[in-house]
Amino acid sequence: MFFPFSIPLLNIFYLRRGFLYARKTIKGVKMHNKKFFFILFFILASSSALLTACSPNKAKFPPPRKITSTTTSKLCGMFLKQYPGPEAQIIYRNGKTYFFCDTVELFEWIHLKSVAARVPLVMYVQDMTDNSWRHPEDRFINAEKAYYVIGSKRMGCMGPTFVSFSSRKAAGRFIKKYGGKAYKFHEITVKMINKAANPANMKMKFKNMG
Repeated sequence: MFFPFSIPLLNIFYLRRGFLYARKTIKGVKMHNKKFFFILFFILASSSALLTACSPNKAKFPPPRKITSTTTSKLCGMFLKQYPGPEAQIIYRNGKTYFFCDTVELFEWIHLKSVAARVPLVMYVQDMTDNSWRHPEDRFINAEKAYYVIGSKRMGCMGPTFVSFSSRKAAGRFIKKYGGKAYKFHEITVKMINKAANPANMKMKFKNMG
């Protein structure tokens, strides 16, 4: 009869046999060969430790750019400072920065545009936690780490928007007041983007902005 716990027991058995065989083999090696293996092991271990120490723990990204009175959206050309709701920006490896007057535009750009548009260096969205809706301050956070409330009563620059937050807790407080559901960056689908970007939503643009 086969028992599930027999697999780890067999693994331990074969590991022990392998260890005993290796020890027996090493005993048969001449002393100068033992020294060689020891030195080789030391070099490899030291190199590994050095590489680990020199490797950065976190990738360093350029800081988000400031939004000014002349900053316009890459997609629609609108002035960001003149409209409410969360805004976004993308920075590419060549230093080029694109701004978007709505977080939905950011997702449109990276999901529905050319392949080249999908490989930015870093993406930022405004953290709407305790932020002004009509005139949001920059307060940019990494877009890929943010939480997005979709389906709320609040309207952004282009209509229904993806309201960005730095924490699920902040998103939850917003949902209690305005409705919707929280999603992580990778959970947002093309279907959600198309629905929010529907031109018919422009008719609702000025609703619930206050």
